[in-house]
Amino acid sequence: MDAIQTYRGYASSPTPLRPAATTGVVNPAAAKGTSDYLRALRRRAWMVLGVAVPLAVLGCTVALRLPPVYVVKAEIQIDASEFDPVLRTLVSQDVSPRDQAAQERAIPNRASQLKSQRLLEQVVRREDLRADVAQFEDPVGELFRSLTFVPVQRNSNIYIVTLEGRDPFLTKRLMEVLLDEFARDAKKETRDKMDASETLAEGNLKDLQRDLGELDKQIQARLEINTTLGANGKSIIEEQVVSLETMMRQKQVRLGELSQQMVLMQQMPSLDQSPAAARRQEMLAALEIERRRYTQQLQFTKRRARNWASDPSAIEASRKLKDILDEMNGLQNVRTEVAMTPTEMILDQYQREIDSDKQEHARLLREMRASLPLHHEILNMMKDREEQARRIADLKVKIADFKTLASTPSVTEFIKVPPVIPEPSVPIKPNRPLMILASLILSLAAGIGLVCLLEHIDHSVKVPEHASHGLSLPLLGVVPRIRRTSLTQRGSHLWTAGDADALAADAYRNVRAGLLGIGDRQGPIITLLVTSAKAGEGKSTTALNLAATCALAGERTLLLDADLRRPSLTDVFIEDEGAGPVLGLADVLEGEVPWQRTLRHTRLQNLDFMPTGDTRDTPIEVLGSLELRQLLKSLSRHYDRVILDGPAVLGLADCRFLGRIVDSSLLVVRSGSHHLTTLYRAKTMLEQSHVAIAGVVFNGLTEDMENWSSYHGYPPALPAASPRDEASLALAAR
Repeated sequence: MDAIQTYRGYASSPTPLRPAATTGVVNPAAAKGTSDYLRALRRRAWMVLGVAVPLAVLGCTVALRLPPVYVVKAEIQIDASEFDPVLRTLVSQDVSPRDQAAQERAIPNRASQLKSQRLLEQVVRREDLRADVAQFEDPVGELFRSLTFVPVQRNSNIYIVTLEGRDPFLTKRLMEVLLDEFARDAKKETRDKMDASETLAEGNLKDLQRDLGELDKQIQARLEINTTLGANGKSIIEEQVVSLETMMRQKQVRLGELSQQMVLMQQMPSLDQSPAAARRQEMLAALEIERRRYTQQLQFTKRRARNWASDPSAIEASRKLKDILDEMNGLQNVRTEVAMTPTEMILDQYQREIDSDKQEHARLLREMRASLPLHHEILNMMKDREEQARRIADLKVKIADFKTLASTPSVTEFIKVPPVIPEPSVPIKPNRPLMILASLILSLAAGIGLVCLLEHIDHSVKVPEHASHGLSLPLLGVVPRIRRTSLTQRGSHLWTAGDADALAADAYRNVRAGLLGIGDRQGPIITLLVTSAKAGEGKSTTALNLAATCALAGERTLLLDADLRRPSLTDVFIEDEGAGPVLGLADVLEGEVPWQRTLRHTRLQNLDFMPTGDTRDTPIEVLGSLELRQLLKSLSRHYDRVILDGPAVLGLADCRFLGRIVDSSLLVVRSGSHHLTTLYRAKTMLEQSHVAIAGVVFNGLTEDMENWSSYHGYPPALPAASPRDEASLALAAR
């Protein structure tokens, strides 16, 4: 058998391609641009119309059926009288800074009473409105649902009150009655509070004075019992605790510095100059020399011996190396006992002082905790007394002001309503033209948004740029999806050699051109593996047509079906399987036949084919065997291009075996088949096995093909073919 010799070392290609650098996975949705979404809208225009048309019809119907609505507006003014804060203070029995905040909320709170349930029910029960509201089942809910009031400007006491309704006269009448009842209730409520507050304030003053006398007696009794309260009102024990804590923190800082010095000395063995440490270092140096000697011996045995794991010298060297490592670990873990250093003595002294201070601190804390309840009780009582005295003084002033203001008649008249409210004549809504236009725009936007959302969440790779940029690999070619015809059908694969003018034929010529460019930069690519992430992405078709393209270009080409699990190229070139067993790659690797006997010469000049052969008893491990390496080396001397149709990458080790022994590999990606994560995993597995990847071939493109071909949709004008080209095309068309 030619070129199958005893192995004497691996043959390397002149300049092997380096695997592409591993990069992070790119989110395809983040890489999508405006053109991707426009293509999706063009592809799914039926979905946009299917969503937009029903929504637009529904919106227009609703806009045309809406009844007219009228609005009544009135401007009212709510004044906060000077009597208001005094009255609120007396009622709440509270003289505090919260009075100012309550004064600021007085006007908004009064305005909010316009929508109170009690006031609205009072309006609909009026005798002059009873006949008009009898037609409504829930007059309050139906008539005053749209009642609003907003200030003219921020922090203003002038409000715009609006009420919407379908009957302009009834709406105007409801607004007049509502404002009249609102002003009347506010006046009555204020007068009632004035009458009740005067009596309540006098009683509050007497209660505060009585509470102040009892509080003075309690404070005097507590001062006679407590002995820990200083002249400044602070606890004497508390000051001692604070001073002791300061001293303890200073000692803790010094203790930490000394501890760091001790740790530094323990972590730097070079500072240890004891005789035992010196001997230990000498022994470690000697053992290190022995370790290196046995390590080199094992490496030498591994290179020379075929089964070095069972070699007696290798086993003995491994045992001695293990003993040396165990002895080195034991010496490194030994700690020499030394006498206590001055630093340790100072550290111990500080630790004892800190322990003593902690005991004293605990004793003072116990005494302070025991005295804290009484101490806090006295302080709280003194604060309560000051607050109580201030309340009494303020309350006396408020009572005097209250009596003066209560005698003023205008204090209760602080709500002003307009004397006349005009009746509306023109409805404010609905704006039917605007609603119809908005429904049309929103319906169309809903359809477009749905399509864009579906496109955004679809992370499958559909355009070549996503695969190329996401995997950081060069794009060698884009193969369109072409309808199968009698010229382009060969077995179960697309055969572009039968239609030289097809777009797919030009695509495979571009793949070959890309391979030639890579070969010019990094060395010739003779053996090429064609694979994909999973099965069904067109790798066999790509290998078949790339081989035909190379053969038509004048290269001596061999197409090798290296997929031992699912061979698919045999039916393309071999039609007489019933005549006998088909010899192929498996038979060559088993040593039964030379590789020359397995070759099948095709009708295309310069193109030979080697089938898989009988793989029933062939282990997968032969794909990484020495025999296959030698076979590829021999084939490289006889052919200009050897193209291997390999298995898929994910889940199988076959492709990783093959990739290590070829010059480079092609990764075929079918449009819309997988997410970028799946392709990235396949690339990572190839790079882990040091498989060189020349680039990506994007297969089955259906969209945007006009931007990848100069003659998309038009037959190219070809020059007159030479007799040799005509013969080749005639053979391909048979």
